[in-house]
Amino acid sequence: MKKIYILSFTIALLGMLFTGCDNAEYEVKENSVYLSDAASSVKSVTLTMEYGVDVNVNVRLAKAVDHDVTVELKLNSALLDEYNKVNDSEYYMVPDFDLPAGASVTIPAGEISSVYKFRVEDFETEGKQYALPIQLGNVKGSDIPTSTSQGRFIYLLAKPLIVSVPVMKGVNGGIRVNAAPTENWGLNVDQWSIECWARMSAYSKNNQALFNTGSGDHEIYIRFGDANRPYNYLQIKTLGGQVQTASDLVAGQWYHWAFVYDGTTLTVFVNGEEKTKFDPPAPKGGQVRFDKLQMISSGATYFPDKCAVSQVRLWKTAITQTQIKNNMFYSVNPKNPNLILYLPMDEGSGNTFADITGNGHDAEAGAGIIQSWEHNIRFDK
Repeated sequence: MKKIYILSFTIALLGMLFTGCDNAEYEVKENSVYLSDAASSVKSVTLTMEYGVDVNVNVRLAKAVDHDVTVELKLNSALLDEYNKVNDSEYYMVPDFDLPAGASVTIPAGEISSVYKFRVEDFETEGKQYALPIQLGNVKGSDIPTSTSQGRFIYLLAKPLIVSVPVMKGVNGGIRVNAAPTENWGLNVDQWSIECWARMSAYSKNNQALFNTGSGDHEIYIRFGDANRPYNYLQIKTLGGQVQTASDLVAGQWYHWAFVYDGTTLTVFVNGEEKTKFDPPAPKGGQVRFDKLQMISSGATYFPDKCAVSQVRLWKTAITQTQIKNNMFYSVNPKNPNLILYLPMDEGSGNTFADITGNGHDAEAGAGIIQSWEHNIRFDK
C-alpha cells in the first residue's frame, strides 16, 4: 500500500544554544536588527502542506528610523552542526536548496519590520530530517548592528509518520526476526535501546509479551502485566532484575515506548517522559548479548488482546531523552550506524516486515497473528 506523508515544518528557537559570552550583546544599544521569531522564548510551530510550503522570515528593528534598512540573509550550515551536537539530533541541510544570491530584506523608513518569503517544494526525505539555518548578514546603508543572540534561527523540516499498522494477537509463536529461531545473532553490545509505538485493546491477561530478545541470562523480556492485578502496566525483566511501570495504562490508547540501557541503568520512557528506571545486575562477560528478537511472543493463551505495533527500532547505543522526543513522531535515518534494525511495520498488507537499515533483520509473522491492518495512523494527533 502506498504510504501517505504530509510534510511539516517545525520552527525551533536556538536562543539558548547560540547565546554566548559576547559582552557587546548586553550593552545598552540605541537600536538593533533581529529576527522576530528568535526574540521570543523557545517554541515551535508546525506548518502542514502537500505540495510545498512558504516560509516567512520576519526581520525587525528595535525602533523605527528615518531611512530604509536593508539586511542580508544567508544559510549557515555551521549553525546546524552546532544544533545537532547540542541536541543529539541528526538534521541535514535541505538538498539542492539555497537562498538567491544577494538575498535581503528591506525595512522601509519609518517601519520596524519586513518579511522575507521563500518557498520549499516537497521532496523525498528517505527517512532523514532536514533543516534550514538562517542567519542575518550585513546591514546595508546603515550602521545599525545585528543582534548576536537573536540574529540566528533554524527552520526544522520533518515529515510526520502517517502509516499503516498491523493489529495482532499472540498465536503461532508471534513475530520472529529473520524467521530462523535456531540461528542466534551472537551480537554483543555495551548499551542498547528499543523503541516502538504500541496500542493494546485491553489489559485483560498477564504476561502479554511485547518483546523477547537474547537468551538465558542475557534475555530481555518486556511484557504487559505480571502476577498482580490489574494488568495495565508494563514490566521489563533483564539480567536477573526487573522493574515495572505504574498500573495506569489505558486500553485503546497509543503509547510511545523507549527502553534505554546505558551500561548501568535501564530507563523506561513513555511518550518521551521518564516513567521508571533501575540498575540491573552487570551482564556476564561485561556486555549484553542479543541472540534473537521476537514480538507478540507469549502465545494465544497469554496474549488474547489485540496489539497494534509500529516503528520498532533497536539501537546499539543508549539514546537520549532529547533524541526520543525529537524522533517519536518522525522516521529516522535508516542508515544511522547505531541502528541494529528498524522495522517500520507499515507495509499495509501481508505478514512480512522489512528492516530498512539494510542489516538484513527482516521479520515474519506466523499464520493468524495479524488480525487486520489499519491505515493513515498519525501519532502526533
